[in-house]
Amino acid sequence: MKILFTLLAVSIIFFSCGKKDEIKNTDNQKKDTTTQTKTETKSNSTGTTEPGESLSEGIKNLVYEPGKIPPSVKYDGKIVAGAKWEDKNGQNLLIVCETEVKSKGDERSKELFAYQYIINGEDSKMLWKVNDFVKDCPLDITLSLIPGSISVTDINKDGIAENTFLYRMACKGDVSPDDMKLIMHEGETKYAIRGQMLLIMGGEKYGGEMNTDPSFNKAPSGFFAYAREQWKKFETEKAGE
Repeated sequence: MKILFTLLAVSIIFFSCGKKDEIKNTDNQKKDTTTQTKTETKSNSTGTTEPGESLSEGIKNLVYEPGKIPPSVKYDGKIVAGAKWEDKNGQNLLIVCETEVKSKGDERSKELFAYQYIINGEDSKMLWKVNDFVKDCPLDITLSLIPGSISVTDINKDGIAENTFLYRMACKGDVSPDDMKLIMHEGETKYAIRGQMLLIMGGEKYGGEMNTDPSFNKAPSGFFAYAREQWKKFETEKAGE
């Protein structure tokens, strides 16, 4: 069984998964008219805050309402989750979007986008944009935000919030672990962890790799510890569940 699993897992390396996970772009993006109905929970490093409560001094958790996003906020795909808060930069909006799976013959492609905007009334300014993808996949395709993984924190208590989210991606025809990525921002500064989910199957463990981006070497104290905590919180998947 282990030999068969290994051969199947090796076979997927010939197929294309996107490695580009950030493109900063202030040009207008085509906006999908479908909006998300689920409000993502926002939390700090010690627990969940309610809308209107402060994450720390100068940072306030705001109600994220997907139906009330200003028209000046442009995005690709369909919004699947988001968060809203206020800090020294002003009113912030984070949205994560996914496209539908696009098929061409026997191959499938999908993209994921994330954006942070600074909102001033009906006006908005894009702070950053992330784009990742799985393209030309002839097998089963996966690219999706991990539910509940968006968080807003102020770990270093500087009045500028960090935001973090995780997503999974794969092109495979077996039960090998999906790739997983964690993206964290403070303002325009990006931090990332990339690796594999930890798959538990038949009492055996597969995957579980975690590769830390060098950007964490210069991160403020506590950033990597929190990112690792979030990674461990969402990395495990049990086959058949």
